[in-house]
Amino acid sequence: MTDNDTSDPRPRPTSPPKTPLSDMPLDGPLPPSRPDMPPAPPASAQTPPSSTPKSPLSRRKFIGAAGGVAGAAILGGGALAALVRESVETSGALVPTTTVALPTTTLASGFGGPANQRILVVLEMAGGNDALNTLVSSDGRYRSSRPQLAIAENELVTLAGTDFGLHPSLAPLAPYWDAGTMAAIAGSGMDDQSRSHFKAMDTWWSGVPGASSQTGWLGRWLDATLEGENDPLRAIAFGGGSRALVGKDTLATVVRSPANFTLRTMDGSDNDALVAAFLATAGPLSASNELAAAQYAIPSTISAVDILASVSGSDDNDALPAGPNNGNTAASLLQTAAGIIDLGIGTRVITVGISGFDTHANQADPHANLLADIGNGLAAFFERLEADGHGDNVMVMTTSEFGRRVVENGSGGTDHGSGGCQFLFGPDVSGGQVVGDYDLDNLRQGDIPIVVDTRSVYAAALDWMGGPTDEILGGAHDRLGLLSA
Repeated sequence: MTDNDTSDPRPRPTSPPKTPLSDMPLDGPLPPSRPDMPPAPPASAQTPPSSTPKSPLSRRKFIGAAGGVAGAAILGGGALAALVRESVETSGALVPTTTVALPTTTLASGFGGPANQRILVVLEMAGGNDALNTLVSSDGRYRSSRPQLAIAENELVTLAGTDFGLHPSLAPLAPYWDAGTMAAIAGSGMDDQSRSHFKAMDTWWSGVPGASSQTGWLGRWLDATLEGENDPLRAIAFGGGSRALVGKDTLATVVRSPANFTLRTMDGSDNDALVAAFLATAGPLSASNELAAAQYAIPSTISAVDILASVSGSDDNDALPAGPNNGNTAASLLQTAAGIIDLGIGTRVITVGISGFDTHANQADPHANLLADIGNGLAAFFERLEADGHGDNVMVMTTSEFGRRVVENGSGGTDHGSGGCQFLFGPDVSGGQVVGDYDLDNLRQGDIPIVVDTRSVYAAALDWMGGPTDEILGGAHDRLGLLSA
């Protein structure tokens, strides 16, 4: 990072101190933003252990109960939760949760499937994606500002009905634009988002510009819609974007690399015995809030490992091809996300994070490769959703913490800027349109001005998910006609 930290610059795809977002853990179950869990009941109130020990939830037991990996696709979230409870309920290790009661936004009807079956996937392009070379303007000032980096007109992917084109690496997405299930947003961002990666990401994750927040915008929605058990597989982060999932009362599972999300053991170890030992530590529940939180995480982690093994294609530690994102690509992470969706375990929100977009030098080829990964990955993801019968139930949104300067720098790259671009995909998206503009007539200290508050895009997504919306985002935001119903 070289910029100063300044504050302004269809086919159908369908108690204890709070922890700042930037200090949250990166792997495993993501704890609520407040760790002050209810104290354990007195020993006399705890359920006595059964005289016959329960078998622990192991990978073998999970897969066996599901009828193998193929059968796992029909194992519902309730059955999974029952398996977890079977291991720990007699020790009193399940901690009660609190549901936040918020008023519900009145939403328009007419969307596809039932709201409680819809899934939002947020694809984070971390590092500050260069909007101008992604969603390319026909404005001549774009080319005059970028003699080396401007994309040749004859290479652009035409976006019918607009004055914009796509980077050629995003050509696999053109059919979705033509089918009307892909929209673009130009000049998006939030006021006071900063040019600092960390501050800007906190703003985008929290959805609260200009103020400190201990929760993410998706975490608050997960809190407001929490019913029954606090299932950490209701929200999953692959690679990054996990801090948007931080809530006060809900848990999320964070997986930096699906292939490596496993219980690591020594060669020759009895894995089932180790799983049993881990689960044995989940009860009785400690009177210490900190230890109780750790105990509660154990069965959730074991079940998450089992589920990820069933969709990552391997039960071992074989890594994915080497790359800058913990060996992951957008394509591989999106395929894992598609596998989770096909399992039908009640997951409502998935974030997928890919880094590498901080392109200060020699930008052209690396940026083209990153966008090719995004374009090919999303196209394959949508194809799989359709093949699995889930195309009507998934919306995809892209984010990046800021755009980049209009003028290229002397190193063949671009520096931190302000306004960026986003894409929205789904069966109920009013596609084939670019909302907003880059407004190159009115640059803001050399940056694309923010003309669309990204919370409008968040609001459209939360409306589609069934709400609540305005209460989550701290007020009403124009939906900008991004939804078709």
